[in-house]
Amino acid sequence: MKKRILTAVVAVVAFAGVHAQSGLTSEEMAVRNLQRAIELTDGIFDKMFTVSGGKLAFYYNATTGKASDIVSVWEYTSALEATNSVLEGLTALKESQPEIYEANYSRYVRRFSDLYKGLQYYRGKYTDSKPLISYTGPNAWANVYGVHRANGMGGANVQGIENVYDDQMWIIRELLRAYKVTGVENYLNMAENLTAYVLDGWDCNLKADGTEYGGITWGPGYTSKHSCSNGPLISPLVWLSEIYSEGERADADVTYYALDKDGRRYEVTKKKGEYYLDFARKVFDWQYNTLRDNGTGVFWDAAWASTGDITYREIDGVKYRVHLDVGGGGGDKWTYNTGVMLSGAADLYRVTGEQAYLTKLKDMGLKAHGHFSRVVRADGVRYTQMLYAKNNSTGCNGTPWFNDVLERGYIAGAEFVETMKGYVEEEQKCLDYAYDNHQIDGFMPIDLINGWNDSDASNPEENKIHVMYSLSRASEYGMMVKFQASLTGIKTIETEKKTDGRVDVYTVDGRHVRSSVDRNDATQGLQRGIYLVGGEKIAVR
Repeated sequence: MKKRILTAVVAVVAFAGVHAQSGLTSEEMAVRNLQRAIELTDGIFDKMFTVSGGKLAFYYNATTGKASDIVSVWEYTSALEATNSVLEGLTALKESQPEIYEANYSRYVRRFSDLYKGLQYYRGKYTDSKPLISYTGPNAWANVYGVHRANGMGGANVQGIENVYDDQMWIIRELLRAYKVTGVENYLNMAENLTAYVLDGWDCNLKADGTEYGGITWGPGYTSKHSCSNGPLISPLVWLSEIYSEGERADADVTYYALDKDGRRYEVTKKKGEYYLDFARKVFDWQYNTLRDNGTGVFWDAAWASTGDITYREIDGVKYRVHLDVGGGGGDKWTYNTGVMLSGAADLYRVTGEQAYLTKLKDMGLKAHGHFSRVVRADGVRYTQMLYAKNNSTGCNGTPWFNDVLERGYIAGAEFVETMKGYVEEEQKCLDYAYDNHQIDGFMPIDLINGWNDSDASNPEENKIHVMYSLSRASEYGMMVKFQASLTGIKTIETEKKTDGRVDVYTVDGRHVRSSVDRNDATQGLQRGIYLVGGEKIAVR
């Protein structure tokens, strides 16, 4: 393995500092963020989620106090996300705040379990008699999630446009987050099942030069290839690679289909750790090279084929979906499509230590902040707020949940890029202003600074608060807990340096992997990634 020292000293003092806007230390801020995340999440669930039957309402009317309509599976994933963000926050503060942890961890584990049961009303399947015909031919898939909720578990329609790959990707992400904080093996198994299904949507047809066309269509019933049906999978693929690169799992294999130059499928077997990381790289490269707008440095919505009609060919009695060329990127430049690329670049850099990912992370973060933020003032104070409506001159656009995904990217990137810590603090400041000034019945407005407009807050017929937007605010508070706690972990590492020439080894998120080892042997046998070795950042390749 090749080792390269990245920095001589790791100095992290943010957690011990005082936040100018609040007067709180970072530790106090982390605790307050967790309390607010729990408060907001509990309030939303009390008003909008029915445990019996696992129903999540789409809207809440603060004037009448009534919830209405039922969400699609996409909105449902935001409930999984907010629950996981609280669980991660609780786990991060387990040692320093044991009372909060003990009072809430088990019930949030149960809440995720309840949500997972409710998710099964969106589940459907492809069968051997009615398979999905993909680029690799006919395949049956037992557990796929449809757009719309069925009356019974497992009865959802998933044919054609009734399921889309991006919905599966958000579910994969949350199943893996839940697995990390609960250890429930079924969540990992289901995440892998869905990952196999989604990767079957990758266009593995070969160009004349022998390389794949690449890209995942929006869903099995679509010909367009979207940022949202590619980028969200990058980080989960990296996480799966990490899971299958350690201990007994490192020997696990996966067998999948690829296509030869004549378009016939054949089986390939790889180590899972290698397979998932290779695919994370491929998806990242495809989206970066295909859907990045060179003018703004952020990402288009999609690339469209010349037709929406899916065609098929038959080779040796096997039916395959035919490749269709797509044009250049177009549509709005939504905040979340850049956010997932920031998260993906940060995770790829974290596990590979390759400078190219860090370079792209820095550039994408700078461009995202430049195009997705605006300066506003309230009560004489300056705020830098994310877009929540379209900028017609640039095509950039955002919503509260899309901005939540961008915030995830900033948080992931802040581990390696100092300026992104400032971006996280800007959103913290905006959230706190809305929390202190604009709450209605435990909900916050779309516009965090200017607050509710008339139709939002005072018209009983139009006062419909969107559950996904509301859950995104709770999730952001939860994620910011983990962000602050990760800084604490690195600071603690610094205080434990050895004086006898031996070192401890940690991951950059604070996980202790080796104790009191000789510096020369400290990284031998470790998987690729960035580690803290005696207070120094070292990349293992």
